Amino acid sequence: MSMRGGFVRLTLLVLGALFVVLLVLGTVQRDGQSLQTQLTDVSHATRTRLRQPPHTTTPPQEPMDKELVQQLEQELPEVDYSFWYLQAKPNHLRLNGTCARYPDPLELQLHNIYWQTFLNANVTFRLFAAYLDNRVAVKEAVVRVLGTADQIGDAFPRTYCQLWYDNNRRPTIVEVSEFVSVWHYSWDHTPHLNYPHLISCPLPEKTAAIPRTVSLVRQPCDQAVNSLRVHYEQPASTTATPPPSGDKLRFGVCVKGFDFPYIDLSERLIEWFELQRLFGASRIYAYMYDVHPKVQRVLDYYQRTGYLQLRPITMANGMPRLRHYQHMLLQERVKVKRLNELIPYNDCFYRNMYRHDYILNVDVDEVIVPLGKQRDWHDVVTGALNPPSAKCADGYAEMCFFNAYFTNVVPEPHNHEQLEADDELYVLQHTMRLANYSLPGRATKCFHNTRYSVALHNHYTLKWLPPVCRTRLMETELAHMQHYREPDNNYTMDNLVEDRSVWKYATKLRQQVEYVWLHMEDANEQMELEEQKALHELVEEEAEQEKMEEEVEEESQIAQS
Repeated sequence: MSMRGGFVRLTLLVLGALFVVLLVLGTVQRDGQSLQTQLTDVSHATRTRLRQPPHTTTPPQEPMDKELVQQLEQELPEVDYSFWYLQAKPNHLRLNGTCARYPDPLELQLHNIYWQTFLNANVTFRLFAAYLDNRVAVKEAVVRVLGTADQIGDAFPRTYCQLWYDNNRRPTIVEVSEFVSVWHYSWDHTPHLNYPHLISCPLPEKTAAIPRTVSLVRQPCDQAVNSLRVHYEQPASTTATPPPSGDKLRFGVCVKGFDFPYIDLSERLIEWFELQRLFGASRIYAYMYDVHPKVQRVLDYYQRTGYLQLRPITMANGMPRLRHYQHMLLQERVKVKRLNELIPYNDCFYRNMYRHDYILNVDVDEVIVPLGKQRDWHDVVTGALNPPSAKCADGYAEMCFFNAYFTNVVPEPHNHEQLEADDELYVLQHTMRLANYSLPGRATKCFHNTRYSVALHNHYTLKWLPPVCRTRLMETELAHMQHYREPDNNYTMDNLVEDRSVWKYATKLRQQVEYVWLHMEDANEQMELEEQKALHELVEEEAEQEKMEEEVEEESQIAQS
């Protein structure tokens, strides 16, 4: 190679290298400008986001006053917090400067959650609820306070009622007119037990207004330490006889406190609910001590459908609502249990007496079954009152049914279909009963006439209003009570007969029970899905919040660098 050719080649190589260097420098400059732009944008975005408050989950807050009032009324429904908050507190309600000040809810003598204590002389009262009674048969409208007293058969000290009304700064003060015992002295009068009573506060004749609350005091000007909301459902057109319009009579069913913490009675309970519906019950009202979780699921379903109204209850003697202890107490202290269960029966009656023509108090192992041509309870009452009695033209305070014990004995199958029916409903399987009914008045249950009954026992009306007769004992051609339990006395197979009266409802009963099982599962699945969805949304929200916080922190670090 000549020197000239080598020089030319070297020159070309140098020029190429310079071109590459210039190209690289141009690219770096453009990237630098782009990076600078990005950093500027990031810095601007970071400053903008930092100026804004970070997105955080709203922490729990104290409820507002009105919200708290609503929550308190759900927690203690017999205390009228709304009346106190909206009227009594701001207006300083009282009779005068030193007399009968409206009770402060925080100064009430609460007892075992749902009771309030009132002491007068040597008598201790536990007050549960209050109701306005202005039925046509009542001579003067009264507020009846339901509670217990630790005595029976003795005279009560003078007691006064402070009645408070809407838009009235002063109370109306009246003397208690009557103490009605919901228990007979002859049954038991052990000292210092909690005997149920109804305490009557008469309303002034010229007063058409409805009291909001009532308090019991020893002297008219005393500062009350109890205060009960006065319950009053707008009266419906109740009647003891079938209405001329052809509408059905309205029946409500009351059940004492449920106490099934260990045993799953859900299948039996669904059958019982659906039988009441078939027979004509428009709603069930029950009270709650404690139940098995599967039973609770059944009760939740019926509450959601509106067929069941469930209320909690505790013991008047103050025994705590502890699951195992309470169950043992109810099992071992039968007398205490019997006295306490009269409270829910009478509470149920007075809360709902304007909604129904008849109230029935039963247990979940008892059903009043129409017999013969009667298909429901309306037919039973119609058959009993037609033609009307000459001696009792105004009707009866109660209509009571003979008790029939249906035993645990299952009859031999008569055909292949019955042989295969291992999953048949309980009431359709258990059709063997004692041939003889219980004596009249023994283990009976009754339809209580809501126009005339005053005080109810488990089995019958203890006090009623004139002019009606007390009891109509129902013929077994019309109906009887099927009591699904073993009788107290021993028996042999010769003492039993098969009674398939309930089988005329078999098809409909199976359909309704199946419907409940299907829809109860659907409802539970829907509730689970909603809970899972809510949980998933909460997890996603927390993850998104963490991600945003990390991004803000990274952008802040970049901006600072």
